[in-house]
Formats: sequence, structure tokens, C-alpha cells
Amino acid sequence: MTGTIILIARTADVIPRGTKADLPTRRAQAEDKDALAQLFYSAYEAVGLDSANGGVDSLDEAREVVEGLFDGEYGPFLPEASPVVVNDSGEIIAASLVVERRRGEGLPDAPYIFELFTHSAHRRQGLAERLVRESVAALKESGHERVSLRIREDNSPALALYLTLDFNRWQPEAEDDEL
Repeated sequence: MTGTIILIARTADVIPRGTKADLPTRRAQAEDKDALAQLFYSAYEAVGLDSANGGVDSLDEAREVVEGLFDGEYGPFLPEASPVVVNDSGEIIAASLVVERRRGEGLPDAPYIFELFTHSAHRRQGLAERLVRESVAALKESGHERVSLRIREDNSPALALYLTLDFNRWQPEAEDDEL
């Protein structure tokens, strides 16, 4: 497995703006658990990521992760900062799922984008960027100054997206310094 890196950004630096994606968004809800699990599994399966590489091995495992997310297993879930994109049929096609602070050692004390995923048929339409911007705007509005996430270090498309949005590599020893 390739290593992961932790990225962090100041919420004031990620400015909301329009994107070419014009589908509606709404907050993730408990009723969305099964749809989110299916999308989570299929999004990572489509790019060949199993649990050893940052994805999940089965739909049942995806359901366990999503259930745990809503139950606070990974940190308090923040539905107000967790937008989903829905298509014309009301199906969720992309999601940004955020926790108040990710449980675990060696992570910043900041809200955490737990998962960001898009249905394979809807990639490269600006949905991921739009969702990150919406998540960060909601966090800023709630008084949070920073947001963090973890990605695989070889995930060039994700890294490019986050660098474009002013995320930087997190360095624990510089916690109190400027990003």
C-alpha cells in the first residue's frame, strides 16, 4: 500500500465559487446511509481500490463504514458540512462526508473530510471541487478555522484538487504556526 498524507487548509482560504456543475446539493441524512454506502463502494471499486488501498472490499463493509460514520465512530458527524449532489432522479451521485474531528492519533485538531467520492459516470464535472467548497463554507460559517483530510500520496488527481484549493501538507510540529 502506498502511504498517505494529511492535508490541511484554513477555511478562509477556500473561497466558495460557482462551478460548471449545476445539479442540486443538500445535506447528507441518516436516510441516505444505504445510498451512500452503495456509492462509496462503487466509486472505489471502479478505480480498483480495496481496503488495503483506501477503499472497501465489499458493499457490506461500505455499509459498516457509513453506519459507523453516522453513529460517530470516527468522530462527531457534521451533516451541515456534509453535502451530497443529487441527479434529476434524486439519486446521490457525489458526497463529501465530514466529521468534527477524526478520532485517532497523529491528526490535526480540526474538522476532517472523512470521505469525498463521486459516481464514476459523473467524474470530471467539477462535483468534487464544488462539494469541498460547500463543506468548507459550512465549516467556516460554523466558526471552524481549519479543515483537514488524508489522501493516498499517489492519488495525483485528488492531490491536484486539494492543492488548487489551498490545502497544504500538515506538519504536527508546526501546529501553532501559519499554514
